[in-house]
Amino acid sequence: MTAEHTTYTIRPALLRNLVLVIALGALGSAAGLLLAPVRIWPAILLANYYIVGLALAGGIFIALTFITRAGWSTVFRRVPEAMTRSLPVSFALMLLTAFGISTLYEWSHTSVLAQDHLIASKAPWLNVPFFVGRIVVFFVIWIGFTAALRRNSELQDRTGDERLTDRNMRISALFLVLVALTIWLASTDWIMSLEAHWFSTIFGVYHISGILLTGTAALTALLIGLKRRGVFGDLIRPDHLHDLGKLMFAFSTFWMYIWFSQYMLIWYSNIPEETGYYLSRQQGGWLTFTILNVVFNWLLPFVALLSARAKRAEGLLLNVSVIILIGHWIDLFWMIAPPFMPDAPSVGLWEVAPLAAAVALFLLITLKGLTRKQIVPVQDPTLVESLHYHS
Repeated sequence: MTAEHTTYTIRPALLRNLVLVIALGALGSAAGLLLAPVRIWPAILLANYYIVGLALAGGIFIALTFITRAGWSTVFRRVPEAMTRSLPVSFALMLLTAFGISTLYEWSHTSVLAQDHLIASKAPWLNVPFFVGRIVVFFVIWIGFTAALRRNSELQDRTGDERLTDRNMRISALFLVLVALTIWLASTDWIMSLEAHWFSTIFGVYHISGILLTGTAALTALLIGLKRRGVFGDLIRPDHLHDLGKLMFAFSTFWMYIWFSQYMLIWYSNIPEETGYYLSRQQGGWLTFTILNVVFNWLLPFVALLSARAKRAEGLLLNVSVIILIGHWIDLFWMIAPPFMPDAPSVGLWEVAPLAAAVALFLLITLKGLTRKQIVPVQDPTLVESLHYHS
């Protein structure tokens, strides 16, 4: 199979299954809004934040390869490009989540502001109009930059203009600065302010590390799935998988470093306003989630991918990717749910339905995006390097 004849068509059975999961998940979420709003709103927030991270990771991966002039991944660049296409839908879902602000965030209640001076001091930043306005700003930046990167890449396939590569390099440099800042602010707004008394100065870095790790796992899983369907033929080499395995190994270790740094500094300083966050997550069933968080996001990937041979093993890489994707849900559940389940964690229909719908929607949009064009950027000047790549 040559790069010029590589296309993708989504299977009808897969399309039907994804639509069915989306429909059932949406119905379950709607029922939760009526029957269990305190359980469903955190689950909706988690589900949307999960797929926002996957989409942003696709854009970050593209931008990093452009600014570093890395040609090894060009052959499968259409996959991370397609991952970014779910951002407009996530924008709509996040605006929907804004209707649950009064359930999710205690700082949105005037009675709390009147009684709690610490939360009241944060009111210039944590207020509903400014909160919603920042949602709009975040997504306008994310959608605008990722759409520009995709548009130039696709235009290059039609025109062969190599200047579009230089244009994407400049866009990527600015995007990486802005996406780091906006992820930091968004994670503070959407996740950290769920417990408005608590704060961490490296919370944004922690979320960036999680997005890098999970996004690489999702990209690896998608690429292996497409490869097994014969989409890329023999264009995807073990060397490509090897580099993705190295990235997963590195990002997993980076995530663990930031996780431990945050925990160690709070434990060492022993300030009551800070330690309460971890104390509530080390009691009862939440201790289990704390342990599973480290096991799924670092220990298992670290051990499994330690050798060079493991990083080239397609089956093992796929299994580790799934473990990391599950681990990211554990991580987000561990951060979001405790204020709403202080006694013990509970996972049921209300937690599963929004996540299932969101992930199925992300997959549907990503796979449909791959059908829009030739799946290999044949006019990119670095494609030859990618096709003959040796790590």
